[in-house]
Order: sequence, then structure tokens, then C-alpha cells
Amino acid sequence: MAYIDDVLSNLTDQDAAQVIRTELARIRDRQRFGIFFERHLPEHTALPGTPVVAGARVIYRNRPDDRVTYHVIAVEAEAAYIALDAEASSEELVVPVTDLMPVAVFGEPLYPGLMSADRFENGPADRPWNAVINAENHHALEALRYTHRQAVDCIYIDPPYNTGARDWRYNNDYVDGQDSYRHSKWLAFMERRLLLSRDLLNPSSSVLIITIDEKEVHHLGCLLEQIFPDAVRQMVTIVTNPNGVARGAELSRVEEYAFFVFIGDAAPAAVEDDLLTDLEARAEEVRWERLLRGGTNAARTARPNLFYPVYVDPERRCVVGAGEALPLEQDRRTVQAPSGLAVAWPVRKDGSEAGWRMAPESLRRKLEKGYVRLGAYDGKRDLWSIQYLPDSREEMLATGELLITGRDANDVVQVEYNGRPRIWRPKTVWNRLSHAAGAYGTQLVKTLLPGRAFPFPKSLYAVIDALRIAVADKPDAVVLDFFAGSGTTGHAVAKLNAEDGGRRQFILVTNNEVGPEQAAALRRAGHLPGDVEWEAQGIAEHITWPRIRASVAGRTPQGEEVAGAYLDQTAIADGLSGNVEYFRLAYLDRDAVSLGLAFEAIAPLLWLKSGATGPRISQVDLSGWALPDGGTYGVLFDTSKARSFVRAMRTRSGVRCAFIVSRSSGVFTQVAGQLPSGVEAVHLWDDYLTSFEIGTARVTGESAA
Repeated sequence: MAYIDDVLSNLTDQDAAQVIRTELARIRDRQRFGIFFERHLPEHTALPGTPVVAGARVIYRNRPDDRVTYHVIAVEAEAAYIALDAEASSEELVVPVTDLMPVAVFGEPLYPGLMSADRFENGPADRPWNAVINAENHHALEALRYTHRQAVDCIYIDPPYNTGARDWRYNNDYVDGQDSYRHSKWLAFMERRLLLSRDLLNPSSSVLIITIDEKEVHHLGCLLEQIFPDAVRQMVTIVTNPNGVARGAELSRVEEYAFFVFIGDAAPAAVEDDLLTDLEARAEEVRWERLLRGGTNAARTARPNLFYPVYVDPERRCVVGAGEALPLEQDRRTVQAPSGLAVAWPVRKDGSEAGWRMAPESLRRKLEKGYVRLGAYDGKRDLWSIQYLPDSREEMLATGELLITGRDANDVVQVEYNGRPRIWRPKTVWNRLSHAAGAYGTQLVKTLLPGRAFPFPKSLYAVIDALRIAVADKPDAVVLDFFAGSGTTGHAVAKLNAEDGGRRQFILVTNNEVGPEQAAALRRAGHLPGDVEWEAQGIAEHITWPRIRASVAGRTPQGEEVAGAYLDQTAIADGLSGNVEYFRLAYLDRDAVSLGLAFEAIAPLLWLKSGATGPRISQVDLSGWALPDGGTYGVLFDTSKARSFVRAMRTRSGVRCAFIVSRSSGVFTQVAGQLPSGVEAVHLWDDYLTSFEIGTARVTGESAA
């Protein structure tokens, strides 16, 4: 529709254009219920560091706001012959290669690889390595579909909030508050990435967490409903700035939001803090529930089976029994209490008849266990208060969280908490000082990276609490964040592992975009995108990777100990256990891949697919196959050596994958059939070219309409 609107605006006959607009509006009104938006295809992204070759699509490096792309016809020496993409017969231009930068347009095939740029080891050798990937996140997600399809336990993302304040780009252009398609561009941008996320999440049990503010919260909620219709979705309100952010004549904003999408049988983990209840109130006495029902549906007529007499001994002040439910037409005053007892009825203070919270047989069962007690007596209205231990407290007795410390004279139990931390279900409103983004986000980044700044990083503890809800009961979870920003999610995973002994693995993806102010300063200094000086100031190079390394090592980029301590009083300088590697996404030549000449770039992807544990096979082994000691995968480069490869595989434990290089599907099938059970066989290179191709509508399942 965005394209149609542009066409209509350029028509000479605007009367006819208005007729068409009116008819289109009527068509929109007849569409099904749901969220509708323009999908604004295609997106394109710059590829710094990628060579300019014939057939490539390029932009000018020195035109930051130019969305025009060109097609490279030929490259000779240091000159490129280019023509406008949009015009088949456009004039051919001769431009220095150094003035151009390749771009990728969604819908065109690409072949990705990973190039290791740095790594830091601070954990046991048998732990999975974590990864930080410098890449356009859509392309990275497509690559991860090969390595982690249906294998991710939790995705946590903090996408652009679309504030209108140049906080994100679409097709290399900042989207500002004056853009009439601002919201639909954001939705199109998010939909493409969430569709890929759905392929990565474990369908049997996984959690997607997305933080957002009021600008797009309602649009995002509708989008999630369309993409994950069968999942349980809840929105959480998080107080991130208790002092409030002034909004002119509006209410001061103190909160952001987080959507939790529980997929399969995933559910919120029970935790020690519900994130709302006053911390001092958590030491309260064990609560007994009132037996009298409340609410608008509590009338006797609504649940006649819950209207029955409860017999009370007024002398001993205890409940001794329960009668049967009265027929709706029977007057309660016709029921006489046994000698020496009184009758308690579910009657409200206004005299209206209600019902009890449980059936007579359930009350008798609790009474036998000593889980029912008599409360106060209202002599004026002749009403007795009766209390009981609900089923949830009985479960706490069974698990040992509650203890029976004795019984009173009427054999009613006396219970108290056992001194261990209580277990809670998190609530949908969080109000903790530790979630303040200023103190535990901005200031923490400054402490880890002196002299460097990042706009609006999340509180480390807000992210830890969110992840704890999602993966507290999954100590080996894989956690992905493809809007990694300052790297808070990776830091939070490492800290959560330190707290509970987990082995969770994080994968962070972020681009290397330079902020608008810094970009202007770099251009004034004569630097352009793709220059070493420019790329060194990007998010991935300047913030994300240094922050992750500093948090794991406990040292700033200058080599000094990081000052301060976490809230649990452990020193930040002590570091966090973990092995982490920094990669850059590379774009490979198709012919080089098919001939096996790009194995160095593909090798990290095979390693990630196999669990990122142990040694990596980084080169083609001239002996015909590789299966390193302590590794989780092997590669058969020469199928004529299959017999020795299979024999070696059968003597190893812990091997998860075998990659078989063959142009013949028949040979692959034959070798795969000889592998030990439990070992996944993967076909290279044909598998790579058909299944690993990224950027196309075929891969993403998108329509070009």
C-alpha cells in the first residue's frame, strides 16, 4: 500500500486518484480482524569489509542518507563500472572502488560464514563457548537457522522502541517521528525477525521475552498474537525509573514493558522474589484462607452445592463437622444443630446467603488433618468466621517449605516457614530498585568501560530476573539476544550461572552501527563506513564485545580491575566463569563455497551446530577426515576414507554430529547409515548451498507483496 500511495500521489488526474483511494479504504474495512501494516520490502543493509565485485549491489560510502543502490557491471583495476538498479537502461558510471560499499537486499541469496576476531577463555574446557556476533541481525538469524533450528531455550531482545528520535534505521535511513509509515516500517522490520525467531525456539518448551515502551507496546502485542497464536502471552510492567521521566503536559513515565511468550509446556519458574511484594512483608506469618466465598458469583443461587451447615463447638471453639448441601428451596432455619453445638452458615454481614469455598467432603478431609480452625464470632449477626489451609499451603508442607511445629488443644496444626527462602510465582508488575536503568545499566556500563557511553542500557538485574523466570530450571539453556546492544543479556547469563552453578550458553548478535553524532564527527575527520577508524567506533567493536570481555575477565579494556561489587557483594573484578568468542559475519562467494575453498569461514558454524564445546576443526584435513580428541563432531572430507572415519567415530563418546563432504546423496546416505546411533549426519556441500542460503523469500517464508 505504501507503494500504491506514492503512485497515486504522482497521478495527473487527482480526481481519479481520490476515487481509487476511497475504494481501497472500503476494501481495508472488509479485511479480517488483526493488525495490518505495509511490509516495505525490500530491506537492505551495508556490508563493510566485503569486496566490490561484478554482480554486486553497492551504495556510495560518502552518501550516508542515500538509499539508491547500483549494480556493478565490471571491476577493472581500481575502478568499478556501475548502473542504477532501478533503471535497466541507465547510464553507466565509472567510480573508484574505494568510494563504494556492497549492500545486501533481502530476497537475494547470500552465503554466510563466521570469522573469529577475538576470544577470551575463563571457564572449564568442557563448558559450551559463548558467542558474540557482529552482524546484521536478520542475516545472523538466518544463519542460526542452520546451527540452532528449534534448539534455543530463550530469546531475550530489547529492540528499537521507535521513539522517532533517530533510534533506528530502515534501508540505511533513520526513521523519524515525521515518517507517516513509521509504525508499519517498524512492524515489518520486527515481523521478519520474529518469524525467524519462531524457527529457532524449541517448540516443546521455550520462552521469548521482548522489552518495549508505550510507543509500540500495543502494536507488538497484536503482532505476537498473530505469530504465536497458540502460545501463552503475558505482559509485565517494570518500574525502570522510580523518579519518573517528564513528558511535558503528560504523566511522568516510570515504567517499561516486557512481553513473555511461553511456548509449548514452558511456564514461569518459581523464584524467591515475586518482584512486587514488599520485601519486609515476605516474612509474614503463614496465611490461612477464609472459608466464606466472596465476589459477585458467590451467591447461594450460583453454587447451591456449596451451601451447607458447618457444626461448631462454641465451648471448645473449634469446628467439629459439616453437613450436606441444602436444596436451593430449603430454608436454612429448618436445620437444627446437634446438642451442644452451633451451626455456621455461609452468610454475609448484610444477611445475604453465599457459599463456602469447598464442598463438604473436601472440608471434612481438611478437618481430619487439622487444617481447619475457628475464627471470631459476630454475636450481633450470629456469624462464625472459619479459616482453612488452602491446597497451596498443603503442597508447601509436602515439600518442606512449611513445617508443622505443633497442634493446639483442638488438634489444629500450628505451621510456620522452615527458614529457607520462600518460593513465589512472579507477578506481572515489578517494582524493585535494582531494576533502575540508571544505576544498574548506564552506570554499570561506565564502570566496565571507562570513557565509553551507550544510550539507555538495561539494568543488569532486570534482565537477570527475566531470564531466571525463563530458564531457572534449565541450567544448560541456550539464550539468544539478536538486539544485543551493550551486551547486558550475555552479562546476565554469566552472572546467573555464577549464582546457581548453571552451564547456560549465550549467543549475542549486534550490528556495528555508529551513532549519528559519532558518525558526523568521523565524517568531519575524513573517515567513512568501512574504514578501520569508523568500524572501531561501532556498537559491536566499541561496546558489546569490550563489555562482555570486561565482565568475564573483571578487567577494563585498559587492563585495570573493574571497581565496585554486584548486589550480592561479589567483586566485579573477580570476573565471571565463561569462555566467549567474538565473530564477524562474512559473506562468501557461492563458487568458493561449492568448491570447498571457504572452510575456514564455515568451520565456526559447524562447531556451533555441534554445541560449541571442545576443539574446533578449522582446516581441511589432508588425511581425509578430522575427529579431534574431546570434540563433539567430526568432518569426513574424503568419502574414500569413510571406513576409517566410521571406525574412529565408534570408539568416541560425546560426539553429536558428523559432517560428510560429498557431491553424491547416495554416498552420503551410505556413510550416514554406518554411523553410531545418536550421531546426526549432515551433508556438505550440497546441504550448505540448499539449506544454508540466506536472504531469500524462500528461506524466510515471506511474501514479496
